[in-house]
Amino acid sequence: MNRTLLAISLVGAAVLATTAVQAQGMPSGREPGAEPGSTRTPTAAPNWTPTAEGAIARQQIHDAGYNGVSMLMRNGDGSSQGQALKGDTYYMITLDPQGHVTQR
Repeated sequence: MNRTLLAISLVGAAVLATTAVQAQGMPSGREPGAEPGSTRTPTAAPNWTPTAEGAIARQQIHDAGYNGVSMLMRNGDGSSQGQALKGDTYYMITLDPQGHVTQR
């Protein structure tokens, strides 16, 4: 009986000690020197996952004879603009919503 009570006490003490150590490392939500009542809102990391539309656009540009597509951005009208390599030269290109690639 005494051994069981001792074992339970030791496990309980270990849990309490672990909880106390973790609580000391928890951030308070305020930066040093910040005004009371203010909290810092974390900024979201950019989403760098390519979308299906971007992959299709890159494939259409590649099929038109270009390589090394970069800075591809979609416009409000459904077209995309970017930079692509053809031969040894980079060109500014536009991909219209129908899939036609033109150099600018």
